[in-house]
Order: sequence, then C-alpha cells, then structure tokens
Amino acid sequence: MDIAEMLSFTASEYLDDRAELVDGDPDELWSDGTLVRYFNHGQRILARRAWCIKETGVSPAGVIVLQTGKILYPLHRSILFVYDATPTTQAAPLGRADDIRLRDPYPVAVDALERGMAASINGADTYTGAPLAFASDPATRTLRVYPEPSATQNGLRVLLKAARLPITELTLDDTEAEPELPEEYHLDLCIYAAGRCLTQPMVDSGYKVDGRNLLAEFADTCREARRDRQRADYNGSRWGFASTTAKIK
Repeated sequence: MDIAEMLSFTASEYLDDRAELVDGDPDELWSDGTLVRYFNHGQRILARRAWCIKETGVSPAGVIVLQTGKILYPLHRSILFVYDATPTTQAAPLGRADDIRLRDPYPVAVDALERGMAASINGADTYTGAPLAFASDPATRTLRVYPEPSATQNGLRVLLKAARLPITELTLDDTEAEPELPEEYHLDLCIYAAGRCLTQPMVDSGYKVDGRNLLAEFADTCREARRDRQRADYNGSRWGFASTTAKIK
C-alpha cells in the first residue's frame, strides 16, 4: 500500500471522519499529516521490536569504508544490529568478537595483573593489515575493526548484514511512496495510526476503548513478527562431542 491508499483506508474504515463538502473547511478530525506521523512512528516501533528490515551491503546503512589507521567507525543511525561484515575483497565474512576480546592481547588471562602487564607489553607492537575481525559493541552504533587498517586497505568497502530501522520517512510530498517495512505489515500501520487517533485526549471515552483495542492488536502483531523473524533465523543445531570424553568402542 502506498501512502495515499493507507490514508484513505485508515480514514474510511476506522476513523470515519471524512465527508465531501461543497464549501468550507475540510470535515475531518485528524489531518493527513497526523496520520502520516503515526505511520512513521508505527513502522519504527515494529522494525525495532521485530527486526523485520534486514539488508546486506545496501548504502547508506550497510556499507563502511576503511581508512588508514582508523579502527572505530560510526554506524548509520538506523542500525539496530550487525550480523556480519564482509570486505569486498573476499567472500567469507570477518570473524565476530566482543570488543574486549579484540582489545585484549591475552584473553585467556584471568588475573587482572596479568592482563595489565600483557597489555603494556603488547602496546608497543601494533599489528596493521587486512581486516580479520570486527566487534559491534565498543560504543553505541559503533563498529571496531581489527587490526588497524594500513594504507593498502584505505578505501576498502566492508558490506554489513544488519537489521535496521526505516531510513526514509513517509511524507505528504510523495503520497505514492510506500513504507520500508515488508508489505504484509502495511495494514498494521493503519491499525496503529487509527488506535493512536482514537486514544487522543479529546476523543469520547467510548471510542478510546476501540483505540486501545487497536493498539493492543498492533502490539500482538509486533510480537508475532518477532517470532516470525526468530523462526526464519533459526538454522538448527548439531550434536557436539568433546574429544576428552567421547570414546570409540
């Protein structure tokens, strides 16, 4: 559904606040601008709760460009989670690790003094070269690349597989545009917008019950969408045997 269809559907099927007048101001309680703002907010809520927008290597959110000597890269404001990162010079993705593991020279050390001494010794010997691993938790929406890129890697593009929020907001300037959410959720944005309208302070209490029911229906959709994504991401598991305990008889 495009914006024009969503506006028409929400106003006619849920709000019933539009009437054709021969003259005078439009007979409507909630403007198109209000509905579009709720459409935008609804798609952000659904995308954040369900991670239903996933892409690989699509600009502007899914690509970073390495720079000589730079190890921390800000991620696009829409990024929710980075699944993997793959330089364009190779087919396999980089290794994924926690930020502390990429910065710890001897992660197996358990003593604080050992860790500190190892870091001091290792600090004078900085390895540079092709990227081997990344971490997505050094700061909010920030990616760490290991090791430090050298001049050879300057300008190398790294493609990110990521879950993200919508980037382009819906506006009345382009009513033929569609939400970035998958098409099966467009009707749910209408339900959310209608629910928000019917729970505004100036609405009669009877209609507020209807509005709360619509918002509860949207919340159920968010939970169902999250379950759908989790099922799609699940790839099964295999038995693992420890070599120290497994024996062949």
